[in-house]
Amino acid sequence: MSLTGQVEAGVEIKAPASTVREYFCSKLHHVSSACPDKVQSVDLLEGEWGKAGSVIFGRYANEGKSDLSCKVIMEEIDYENNKITFKVIEGNLLDQYKSFCCFFQVTPKGEGSFVTWTLKYEKPNENVPEPAAMLQLCVDVTKDVAAKLIPQA
Repeated sequence: MSLTGQVEAGVEIKAPASTVREYFCSKLHHVSSACPDKVQSVDLLEGEWGKAGSVIFGRYANEGKSDLSCKVIMEEIDYENNKITFKVIEGNLLDQYKSFCCFFQVTPKGEGSFVTWTLKYEKPNENVPEPAAMLQLCVDVTKDVAAKLIPQA
């Protein structure tokens, strides 16, 4: 039985792809204002917003726990294809998984876009579940951010 895996989910939103990518790339520190019940803070520790190699620290809530945190490196940013790779280097996710990466991609779709989150991970043993709750959190945060980006009529 393989201890590596991946889960993926997508969500259609009304915001333009370039705007959404820019938000998750360069304005990630504003996520807590879009969904304070899910993300308490996102801080830049090293580098620059929107630059590969930057280190980011976030505090978030998930599965009824409100004191979770993670430190990630923005490993790769592909502006042409609206893709960002976040590699988790510290935090609660690594208490459960040996390695964890989040891949974000937004694709234009009509007047809006389609966001795909792919989580790749390595479990220390087969008793560790797939990160379904983390995947749902990514989707829910995306919906909240999209709602903030598109003014309500």
